Amino acid sequence: MSALSLTLPGERRRAVALGLLGVVAIALSVALVAPLWMAHRHYDTALDDLIQRLERYERLGEARPELEKKLEGVKALGSRKFFLKATAASLAAAEVQEQVRRIIESSGARVTSVQVAQPKEDAGFRQFGVSAQFSANVGALRRVLLAVDSAEPYLLVDTLSIRSQVPPNFKAPPGFEPEMYVQLDVVGYAMKGTTP
Repeated sequence: MSALSLTLPGERRRAVALGLLGVVAIALSVALVAPLWMAHRHYDTALDDLIQRLERYERLGEARPELEKKLEGVKALGSRKFFLKATAASLAAAEVQEQVRRIIESSGARVTSVQVAQPKEDAGFRQFGVSAQFSANVGALRRVLLAVDSAEPYLLVDTLSIRSQVPPNFKAPPGFEPEMYVQLDVVGYAMKGTTP
């Protein structure tokens, strides 16, 4: 078998050689320029991000004196009184439990039970909760909810369940308020890592 030979006229060979040289030159320039262009784009993006971050930090730095004044104003209000006094888990839970029991009893309701729930961590604070079960008429329940809402340290009603203890067709005599069975979950917050 004989080798295949290409016989092209001189000008044609020269054109093919120049075409191949052009393809190789373009491939080499793309191989050299593309990484430089990609690196340039990467550094431009990183530089823009750093400039935006610097501008944001400068704005925060300019706002610092005003924020410090507001912080001093909040400290002057005595915001610690809105948190539980005790930071130890058992003491803070007992504080919430005793306060809820006192509120329920002083409102004219009958306490069935008050149980402490597990404490939870919540953004730098510890949440302590109790689950209270009691019987109350509508007036007593209103007084309980008002007292919980206006208590210091702040207490929050997490869940509330009310069940009637009278049959559906019960006709109450005038002046008689039927009692309801109420289950109430109340939480209070304490600051972590501080002592009163």
